[in-house]
Amino acid sequence: MVLVAGVGFYWRHVGDMLERDATSQITLAGNETAESFERAIAADQRIVDTIAITVQQNYPWRSRAGLERFLRLQVKYNEFENLGIIPLHGGEVISAKPGLTDRAWLQEILLRGLEEDTFVSARQTDPLGGPEVFVQAASLHNGEEPVGVLFALIPTKRYQSSLKLTSVGDGRVFVVARDGRVEASSSASQDTNIFTTLAQAKFARPNSLESVRKQIQEGKTTFVRYQLNGSPRLLYGMALKINNWYLLSVLPTDFIQAQAQHLTWLSLALFACICLLFGVLLAYMFRLREYSNRQLFNTAFVDSLTGAYNLNRMADIFPQRLRELPENAALALFDILKFKVINDMLGYERGNVVLKQVAFLLRGNLMPGECFCRSTADNFLLLLSYKDRRELRTRLSGLATLIRRNCTVSDSCIMVDGAFGVYELKEPIPFYIALDRAHLALDNAKHSSTDTIQFYDEKDRHRIVRERQLENTMEQSLEAGDFTVELQPKFDFQTGQMKGAEALVRWKQTARGLVRPDDFIPLFEKNGFILRLDMFILQRVARLLSCWKEQGKQQVPVAVNFSRLHLNDSRYISQMLRTLEAYGVSPELIEVELTESVILNNWELAQSVIRGLHNRGFSVAMDDFGSGYSSLNVLKSLQFDTIKLDKEFLSGCEQDATARRVIQGAVEMIKSVGATIVAEGVETAEQAEFLRKIGCDLAQGYYFSRPLATEEFEQLLSQQNK
Repeated sequence: MVLVAGVGFYWRHVGDMLERDATSQITLAGNETAESFERAIAADQRIVDTIAITVQQNYPWRSRAGLERFLRLQVKYNEFENLGIIPLHGGEVISAKPGLTDRAWLQEILLRGLEEDTFVSARQTDPLGGPEVFVQAASLHNGEEPVGVLFALIPTKRYQSSLKLTSVGDGRVFVVARDGRVEASSSASQDTNIFTTLAQAKFARPNSLESVRKQIQEGKTTFVRYQLNGSPRLLYGMALKINNWYLLSVLPTDFIQAQAQHLTWLSLALFACICLLFGVLLAYMFRLREYSNRQLFNTAFVDSLTGAYNLNRMADIFPQRLRELPENAALALFDILKFKVINDMLGYERGNVVLKQVAFLLRGNLMPGECFCRSTADNFLLLLSYKDRRELRTRLSGLATLIRRNCTVSDSCIMVDGAFGVYELKEPIPFYIALDRAHLALDNAKHSSTDTIQFYDEKDRHRIVRERQLENTMEQSLEAGDFTVELQPKFDFQTGQMKGAEALVRWKQTARGLVRPDDFIPLFEKNGFILRLDMFILQRVARLLSCWKEQGKQQVPVAVNFSRLHLNDSRYISQMLRTLEAYGVSPELIEVELTESVILNNWELAQSVIRGLHNRGFSVAMDDFGSGYSSLNVLKSLQFDTIKLDKEFLSGCEQDATARRVIQGAVEMIKSVGATIVAEGVETAEQAEFLRKIGCDLAQGYYFSRPLATEEFEQLLSQQNK
């Protein structure tokens, strides 16, 4: 009986031990798979961004046929399903494969690309009937002006290899949306919704399925055991950084019970033998566990192709190795230029030979205390020590030459060239922040035609830090009233009377003082905070107009600038009306200012919004007239109440007769459509007299008045009415 009880206890212990190991393995392997998938998505996005830069540099596109050939070549090299350009200002889509006629689909990609700059879509069917794909896109610009969106259709099966649980047996991996819809998997799975599959499973606890559903929807880590078709399984899930997706790793655990049974019967046989054999069994078990841990370590921390550390291991040992280096330290990120060409022309096996040769040379050229890893497909990251930048540059240049001479492919004339992005570790910062800065430097090196060794520019860091500081304080500043409104008066050229004003936002931080609008407006446009700030300014203006009415003061129209982001918000006009109704202010007292570039970003949407504003009593002004290339077309097609001449349009008119004739002609055309003309940036008496003579209606500028605090504006308004 004692023997039977001992065997039963030992059986359970072995099963528990193996299950704990399996739990640890699936957790580590799941985390590594998540990073592998995210790196694969990020790598494709960098390819799309690189192609977008090339397309931008050739704008305006004069040769459609040339662009199509370029796109077809990129599709071939990068194994995309399709690649195309959606122009912003109309015209046909330019793509590697003809036949894209789904305007709704194209409009959706265009709007999202312009709004998010870059994005990855949910899984969807290829519009041309191909396999299921992800859409990755990047916006295209001409200078600061958006001109379109570049999109790439990438087959979802491309990511199957990055979703393998190779270290823990026959496991499966799913990338799902928060509603359970399967976006990608490690095999050609027919599953469309993970919750449908799990609904057929048996859980130990009755509420386990609802708990899993809730954890997925909330983006929390989940771990649960269940049975499906009689097979016990482990499920591990974690949130991804992409699109609020969620990664689920599923591991069958039949082998745990089988291994436990095998070891138990073996132990029972050996139990009858002498203690020496029992000791041998224990030694075997410990060796088995050590081997399993070693295999897990290799899977989690060693690159299987080159034998070098992977990025996870580099991040793990980085702090200690950094402390041990005797001199200055730097992270150098090495990229094999056009490595895709080697794979495409010579095959992946020869490409792998090149990677092994590069790893061998890098390993052989490290000094004591230094280390390196293979960070992505053809990128290697090195932690190096150096005395000064000149010595480091010389060393990296020599290393690049060594690789070029020795990392060759037999029977091939292809040269293996590389680029280095270097971040000098002069301050203690987290590993991944330092890696991001090395990536920034590498991007500069890859786009340089003369210097393929680039160091991280400190100006970039100051800009990033400054933007982060502004983002960290913007919410608090809005609540604390650090954002204020100043009013710049508008004066009638003929009578000299003040006829209105433009509301200008000012941000004065307690610690840093006044922040220039040029520093925070573009940032808020990028992170979306401008939507709240614009409505805050409208609310302050409405409150000011309401106070004037209650105090019996004269009310004058006030112009409020609005970002392009509002045009994509269906609640925009109704939100404005609710704000004005709360203060009893008529829409006729608010002039909505839209810049010409905002309008050109989405012509049809702008037309619809302007009509909606007019229908509800608002007047609409086009700001910065003359700063773009399509001002006359805008004037012809859109019904504006006011046109504001850009101050740069007026620059130099005192000395340039041709400029004066152009301005006079523009004024006459604007007058012919019945719009009021406001001249911005009037700074001299000569400018004012010229603009008055040619028929401009209102003036803004320091010649008449600087922007005023509300109290100063009220005093000026009161003096005028005496």
